[in-house]
Amino acid sequence: MKNIYFLFIVLVPFCSISQKFYGQKLIDSLLVELPKMKEDSLKVNTFYNISWEYQYIEPKKGIYYGKKIIELSKKLNWNEGISKGLHVVGVNQHYASDFKNAIKNFNLAISHASNTKSIISNLDFLALCYKSTKNYPKALSIFNQSLTLAEKIKDLKLIQTEYNNIGIFYYDIKNFPKSIEFYKKALLISRKNKDNDSEYIALANIAGSYSKSNNLKQSLYYEQQALDIGLKNKFNFYVTDTYVRIGTGFNNLKEYNYAIKNFEKALEIDKEINDFYNSSVCYEGIGISYFEKKKYNLALKYFNKAKKINITNDVKKFIATNSTNLGKTYFELSKEINKTEFLKKSILNFTNAIKVESEIGDLENISLNYSLLSESYKLLGNYKEALNSHEQYMIYKDSVFNSDNKETIKNLEDKREIELRDKEIKINKLSLEAKEKQKWYLLGGLGLLTIIGGLLFYQSRKRKQINSKLQILNKNLDSKNLELDQANKAKTRFFSILNHDLRGPVNNLIFFLQLQNEAPELLTEENTKRMQDKTMSGAKNLLASMEDILQWSKSQMENFKPQPENLLVNQLFEDTKKVFSGYLKITFEYQNPDNIEIFTDENYLKTIIRNLTSNAINSFTTTENPSITWKAWQSEKQRFLSVTDNGTGINEEKLKALFDESEFTGTKSGLGLYLIRDMAKAINCEIEVDSKLGEGTTFTLKF
Repeated sequence: MKNIYFLFIVLVPFCSISQKFYGQKLIDSLLVELPKMKEDSLKVNTFYNISWEYQYIEPKKGIYYGKKIIELSKKLNWNEGISKGLHVVGVNQHYASDFKNAIKNFNLAISHASNTKSIISNLDFLALCYKSTKNYPKALSIFNQSLTLAEKIKDLKLIQTEYNNIGIFYYDIKNFPKSIEFYKKALLISRKNKDNDSEYIALANIAGSYSKSNNLKQSLYYEQQALDIGLKNKFNFYVTDTYVRIGTGFNNLKEYNYAIKNFEKALEIDKEINDFYNSSVCYEGIGISYFEKKKYNLALKYFNKAKKINITNDVKKFIATNSTNLGKTYFELSKEINKTEFLKKSILNFTNAIKVESEIGDLENISLNYSLLSESYKLLGNYKEALNSHEQYMIYKDSVFNSDNKETIKNLEDKREIELRDKEIKINKLSLEAKEKQKWYLLGGLGLLTIIGGLLFYQSRKRKQINSKLQILNKNLDSKNLELDQANKAKTRFFSILNHDLRGPVNNLIFFLQLQNEAPELLTEENTKRMQDKTMSGAKNLLASMEDILQWSKSQMENFKPQPENLLVNQLFEDTKKVFSGYLKITFEYQNPDNIEIFTDENYLKTIIRNLTSNAINSFTTTENPSITWKAWQSEKQRFLSVTDNGTGINEEKLKALFDESEFTGTKSGLGLYLIRDMAKAINCEIEVDSKLGEGTTFTLKF
């Protein structure tokens, strides 16, 4: 069964449950004072503080008080107050996911702002809105604009904040190396300013990025540095969070005793500062440690401690996770003792987790709990409910991963009704089949002759099935023989081409060396130069041919299989830039406006890209201003890469190697295309070519 772990990562800005709790206390105290205040800037600032805290709790109320700021500031004819009001209204709209109106208000706030710091603050939230709508290029552009302004006024604190914001941006788009790069820039400034608070946050962010990169040891290294700062400066809230993250890291490294020690240290501080939310997390973490150590009774003890806190404070997310962990523990205990009793408790907890997760819209964990529920029912022997739960697991799983066609809960319920009807039909069909079998069993009891007849019928049917399979195998064998014959013919032609294309350059080299050795007097300066150029050209072609042959041969090896993964196109383009950096007279251009990713094998795709780029370079025999353009774009569910050159073009005869597996055109012009074709086929990549003689060629790769 899949394990569930908490992920604790400090990112700024970050809204925790304790923030909501203490924010509400602050709001309540300010609302008491509000009626006593005069209509002045102090009241504007009070409205601002109330509106700001509401972003974490109830954004609609935050918008209401933000509009109060605008209204009062207009009465006071205070432009900066209007800017503050527009800003905090935009902040609350951002938290309410009303990004269109938030963007409008941030732009208005910038127009009313009277200082650079206010402009930067509005730009940062503007970038967050664009990031939330997945307009990543726009968001990054605005963050860089904020950084430029901060550098212009030489405000190190603001520069550090912008480095941190850009780090968060790259973290959110899962470019963890870049996020670490900017977090480390923020760390350097915080250390230069001796700003312990900011240094702690930067270290925690770096640790979080390493954790997401699955570099858990490096993550713990930076967490320990953050912990040292927290302990030294008595940052109790930071320290307890850090102990929790370190405990979680040790859990993931399967070093459960260290994990428990860190959770217990966090609990000691939680008691001092009365942070019951974090205590719940610690109890849950210790429970997970004991669960993994197979000490299920101890795991139950700590899960139940967490449960008590979660129910008392109605923290739905924690209640759901706690119910899942309790269900898993009872499931494991059912394998040892009291099978039925513990399985019922397991089912009860998984069902409760699903109920709470439905309320908060956590589709991913609903899917997981239906999977666990299915296993519990199956072990209990209730196969009908096991099937029902498994069907629900598949429905919710599809809804999580199908981002282009997300289904609402209503759609899922409608789908469930259809699945239930289909399931009833299956049950009825199985019932009819069972009755049919029973009838035959009863007829079989009539006598020995009926049994013998049934056996003869069975043998006849099996014989027909075997004969049918033999016919299919014979057809397949004929087909394989035909393919083998074609392959042998192709390889014969291939090696005849290699015989010509590889021997030619070698013969030229040998002839030149013999002539130098035996009759040097025949070699004039002009002849020597011409022979050297010819030999050098042949040697280069020989090297290129050998490289293509080695790559093609490697691709033909039975155990050389693609290993697909998510690749950033920008990283592929960076690799291509490095490989062909020596061609200074050729203009290279790389276009990737959508910053797309492709799921494929990195080595295969790099080989294809390099060969296509080399083909483009080889086409520049007479081109005055040679240029090569790589583009990346996406349409619906397809992703595309293309390379365009303005060379001499390729005739149809030379392109045969790209589309006809029985065709070879020589290593200098064709084996590269043959290699591209085989590798593209291996990674399910479709190739299209558009070439015009004298104008240039475009190769397009479809994924």
